[in-house]
Amino acid sequence: MANSEDGNQEPTRDHTAVGDELYALFGHQDDLQVLQLAIGHYNAALTEDVPDSQRSRSDQLLKLGTALSRRFDLVGDTADLDVAINCHSVAIDLLTPDSPDVPIMRVKYAQILMKRFKLHLSQSDLDLAIEEYACISDKNDPTHKEWLVALADALVTRFSCRGNTTDLSQAIHLYESVVNFDASNAPTFVLGNLSLAHFFRYQQEGDAPDLTSSIAYSTKALGMISSEDQNRSVLLNNVANGLLSRFKKLGSTDDLEQAIKFYDSVLELCPAGHKGRLHALSNLAGAMMTRYEFQASLADIEVSVGYFHEALEICPRNHPDRSTLLDNLATTLRERFKLTGDIVDLETAIENHYEALHNLPQFHPHRCHTLCSLGNALQSRFAFQGDPDDLNAAVDRYSEALRLQSPSHPGRADLLNNLANVACKLFKERGNPHNLDVGIKYYSEALQFSPEGYHRPLLLHNFASALTMRFTCYNRPEDLDRALELAASALELRERSTESRLSSLVVLANAKGLKYELDGDPSILQAAFQHLDDACGLCTPGHPSLVDIWEEYSRIHLYAYSNAPQSKDHLEEAFRYFRLASTHISGGSLPKFCAAQRWAKEAEAHKHSSALDAHQVALGIFDHHITTKPSVESRHRIVRYNAASLAADAASCALKNGLITLAVEILEHGRGLLWTYLARFRTPLDDLQSTGEHGCRLAAKFLRLSPLLEDAACGAVTEEGLQHYRCLLREWDGVVDQIRLVDGFGDFLLAPSFSKLKEAAKNGPIIITNASKYSCDAIIVHHKHDPIHIPLTDINISDILRLSSQFRDFTKIPGTARSKERHLTDLLRQIWDTVVLPVVGELESSLRIPKGSRIWWCPTSNFNSIPLHAAASFRKGEKGLLNHYISSYTPTLSALLRCQKPRHTLNDKNPPQILAIGQAAPAGDFAKLGTVDEELDSLQSILPPTIPMTRMTGENATRSESLRAIHSSAWVHLACHGKQDAARPLKSCFAMSDGPLALLDIVRASSDSVPCSEFAFLSACHTAAGDRTAPDEVVHLAAAMQFAGFRGVVGTMWAVDDAVAVNMVSAFYEALLEKSPDGLNSEHAAAALNAAAKKVDKSIVPLEQRIVFIHIGA
Repeated sequence: MANSEDGNQEPTRDHTAVGDELYALFGHQDDLQVLQLAIGHYNAALTEDVPDSQRSRSDQLLKLGTALSRRFDLVGDTADLDVAINCHSVAIDLLTPDSPDVPIMRVKYAQILMKRFKLHLSQSDLDLAIEEYACISDKNDPTHKEWLVALADALVTRFSCRGNTTDLSQAIHLYESVVNFDASNAPTFVLGNLSLAHFFRYQQEGDAPDLTSSIAYSTKALGMISSEDQNRSVLLNNVANGLLSRFKKLGSTDDLEQAIKFYDSVLELCPAGHKGRLHALSNLAGAMMTRYEFQASLADIEVSVGYFHEALEICPRNHPDRSTLLDNLATTLRERFKLTGDIVDLETAIENHYEALHNLPQFHPHRCHTLCSLGNALQSRFAFQGDPDDLNAAVDRYSEALRLQSPSHPGRADLLNNLANVACKLFKERGNPHNLDVGIKYYSEALQFSPEGYHRPLLLHNFASALTMRFTCYNRPEDLDRALELAASALELRERSTESRLSSLVVLANAKGLKYELDGDPSILQAAFQHLDDACGLCTPGHPSLVDIWEEYSRIHLYAYSNAPQSKDHLEEAFRYFRLASTHISGGSLPKFCAAQRWAKEAEAHKHSSALDAHQVALGIFDHHITTKPSVESRHRIVRYNAASLAADAASCALKNGLITLAVEILEHGRGLLWTYLARFRTPLDDLQSTGEHGCRLAAKFLRLSPLLEDAACGAVTEEGLQHYRCLLREWDGVVDQIRLVDGFGDFLLAPSFSKLKEAAKNGPIIITNASKYSCDAIIVHHKHDPIHIPLTDINISDILRLSSQFRDFTKIPGTARSKERHLTDLLRQIWDTVVLPVVGELESSLRIPKGSRIWWCPTSNFNSIPLHAAASFRKGEKGLLNHYISSYTPTLSALLRCQKPRHTLNDKNPPQILAIGQAAPAGDFAKLGTVDEELDSLQSILPPTIPMTRMTGENATRSESLRAIHSSAWVHLACHGKQDAARPLKSCFAMSDGPLALLDIVRASSDSVPCSEFAFLSACHTAAGDRTAPDEVVHLAAAMQFAGFRGVVGTMWAVDDAVAVNMVSAFYEALLEKSPDGLNSEHAAAALNAAAKKVDKSIVPLEQRIVFIHIGA
C-alpha cells in the first residue's frame, strides 16, 4: 500500500480488502446494506487501487461480478446480472488458459450465464455456458463431478429447447460417468436426472433400453432415500412416467395401475402452493386419461378433466409447460365429446390446441404432438358437422407434423394412422378412389411401425374399415377377407366389457354383413347381428355411437332382405332402425343426416311408405346442421357438398303422395337458405314495437343482435370468433323465443305456411318447376285457387342436366351464327314441348289466365339455368311463350313476398332519378368494353328532361363509390363486366376501376340505406347465372341486388355481347317509358323487357342476345 507524504494523515485504504471484509460480513448476516457497501468498494478498487498484476485485476473483476450476481439474487435488477457476466468474461481473458484459477472462474461464469438464460431464455447464453463447462470438465477427475453434472444439466436444458438428441446422448454419457465412478454411493439427484434423460431419449427415439434404464435408475434412487426426502416426489414421478410409457408400448395393466398409484403419491406430497403441484396434477390427469382410453370409465375422464383444469388455473401464462397442459386438456375434452356428443367440449378442445400451437416455436419438440392432436380434433369436428375446411386443415396439420418427425420416432405409427384416416374421409367426401388407396398404404406402413401396445387395436380397426370401403368400390374378395381378419384381431386385443370394443364390433359386423351378401351363408348373418347386439349392450340409452350401430343394423337387414325378398320382416326392421338412427337424441348432426339420406334413398328404391318421413327428417336435420355455421360461405359450401337436391327430392316424394301444398312448403323451406338466413336479420319490427313497452324492448334487443350476427355471416369467422358467434346466436335465439310469446307473434320467423306463401301470387300465377332424380314436375300457385300439379312425364333429370349444361355453354360452341341459332332454337323447342306447353295449357284452360298477363317462374334445381321465358315451338303458325305471357322469375316465394311489401316513400311527387354506372376499363384481367359510353349516351337520350340521370364512369366508378351510390339510389343501371365465380359464387362481382365489387359487398349494406330502392338493370355478363353445383341457392349478382332492396332487377343468364347489348337496353327503356307515361314505374319492367325482346331488329340482335336478359322480382 502506498504511503502518504504527510506523516500525520491516515494511510490510503485498500478498497479490495475492505470489500472482502464486508462481503464476508454479508455472508454471516445476509444484510443487503452490507452487500451494497462491499460492491461500492469493489467498484472503487477498479478505479483507485493499483493492481500489481493482471491476475490481481482479474481477481478484482471476479469479486465484483460475484457480489453483483448475489445482489441480483436478492433484488432482481438485471443490470447487475449483465455487469457480473461482463466482469467474469474480462477476468477470464486476463489470465492464461493454464492458470489454476481459470477452471473455477469458468464455473462461476457458466453459472451466471445459466442464471441469465433462465431469465431471458437467450440461446446464446445457454450455448456459451455449455462451452464454459465443457472447457473444464474432465470425466476422469472425481473432483470435477459437480461440473460434469452441471454440464449434463445444461445439455438437457438445451435439448428441451431445440430437440437435438445429440445433446441428450452427451448428457447421458456425462451422468453415467459420475454414477459409474462410485456406483454404490451415486448421488440420488444424479440418478434422477439420468433417469429423466433416458426417458426423454426414449420419447424421441423409442428405444426400449432407454425406458428400462429410466425406470431402473429412478427405482434405485428411491431405495436410497427416506420417506421424508424432498426429492422423493421427483423420483416417484420419474418411475411413474416410465411405467406409463411401458404400458403404452407393451399394454400391461399392472404398469398402468402402478403408474397411477405413484402419480397419486406424488400429488399427496405436493399440497396447494407446492411448486411441484402443477406437474403432479398434470401427470395424474394424463394417467387417468390413459386408463379411460383403455377401460372407458366415465369417472376416469371426469377426474382427468378436473385435474387438468386445476393445473391450468395455477399455471402462469408464460410457463413453458402451458402448451402441453392445453393440449392434454383438449385431448381429454375431445374424448368426453365422443362419449356425450357435447359440441362445446369439441370447440373448446380445438381452441386449446390452437392456443398451444401458437405458443410453441417452429421446431419445439412438443410441436409435432400438438399438430397431431389438433388434426385429430379437426377430424372429429368434420365427422360431426361435415365442414370440408376442417378436413383440409387436418391434412395441413398432419403434413407439418410428418415433416418435423424423424422416421424412427415412436409416434410414427400414430401419425401415419391419422393421415390414413384423413385420406379415407377425403374418399368419402369426394369419391376419389386414389384417396382410399393412399389411406390403405398409410395404414399398412403404420402397422409395420406399430408396437404390440394398446394403440395397435385401433390401427387394426381403422385398417379393416378402409379395406371394407375398398371392397364396396372394387368388389375384390381379398380386401374383404383381409378386413375380416384385421377386425377380428382388433376385437381380440380389446378387453371385454369396455367401450373400446364398441367400434370394432360395428366394423366386424359391417364386414360380415358384406360377406353374407357375397356368399349368402346364414351363419355369417347371425354372427353380424350378434356383434351388433354386443355393441348395443355396451351403450347407455343416449350413447352417440348408437347412430352408427342402428344404421349398421339397417344395412344388414337390407342385405338379408335382398337374399330373401319373400321375408318382409327384414325390410321393416331396416326402416325401423333407419328411423332410430336418424332421430336419436344424441350424436352428430352430420352422421344422423347421412343416415336419414340413406333411409330416404332406400325407401324410394323399395317404394316404402316411410319415404316422405325420411325426406322430412333429413330436411329437419340439415336445417339444424347449417345453423352451426356462422358464415354464409361455409353454409353455402355445405349445401353444395351435402344437399344440392335435398328439397327437390323431398318435394317429388310429397307430390307422389298427392300432397301439393306440402311440396310447395318443402321447396320453400329447403331452398334459398342463404337469403332466408340473412333475411331473418332484416325482419321489420314495426308491428312488434306497436304492442307496447315490452315489445319495444324486445325489438331493441333484436335490432342490437341482428347486425352483429349478419356481420359474422358475411365475414370470415376464425376459431377465436366461433365461441363469440355461438354466444350471440344463443342470445338471439332467446330473444326470438320471447318475441314468439307476445300475442300475435307465435309464428315469428318460423317457416311460412302455404296459406301465406300463396299470397305471393296475388299479381299473377307462380309456376314452380322441380327437377328431382325421382320425377320432374310443375306446380302452379294461384292466390285464389288450390295449387295445380303438372307431372312433366316427357322429361327427366338427365334431360334437365343435359339441357342446363347446353344452355350454359352454347355460346362457347364453335360454328356460324346461323348454326348456333339453329342449335338454340332446338333447345328452346325441347323446353317448350316438355315443360312450358303443359303449363301454358293449364294456365289457359284451368285458370283462364288472359294472354298478356304476368306470370312468375320459380325454377328449382337445374331448371335455374334454363331460359323458360324464351321457350317456343319455332314451328310455323305456333307462338312461343313471349307471345302468350309476360315472364318474370323469383328465387323463392318468400323473396317475391319481400319485394311486394309496401314501403315508405320520401316524396311520391318527385320524379325518380337514375344512377348510371359505366366501367369500360376495369382493373384486373378484363377486356375493354367498347360500347359502355354509347349505352349510357343512348339511355340519356331516351330519358325525358324530367328524369335526371347521374353518370359515374371511368376512374370515378370505384368499388366504394359505386356501392355507396347504389345503396342511395332508387333506380340503377350498371354497364360493366360481370363475373360469375364458379368455384366461389359468393365472390362473383362487378368489375370496377380499382377492383371487384363482390356479391357479399352488396349484401353487407344496411337495409336502412335502401328505403326506396326500386329497380336495377344489370347490363353485364352472368349476373343471373347462379351456381351450377347448388342451383337452388340462387347465388348470383341479380339475387344480391334484389336482397339489397331492389323490387325488380334485370339480369343476364349468360355472356352479353357488348356490341349489341345497347340495342336491347335502348328498346327496354323506350318500352318502359311508353308503358309509364307519368314517369318510370318498376311494375312495368317485365312487360318492357318482353316488348324489347320482340321489338329489336333481329338482323342485328341474335336470338341468344334477345333472350339473355331476364326480369326478377315484383
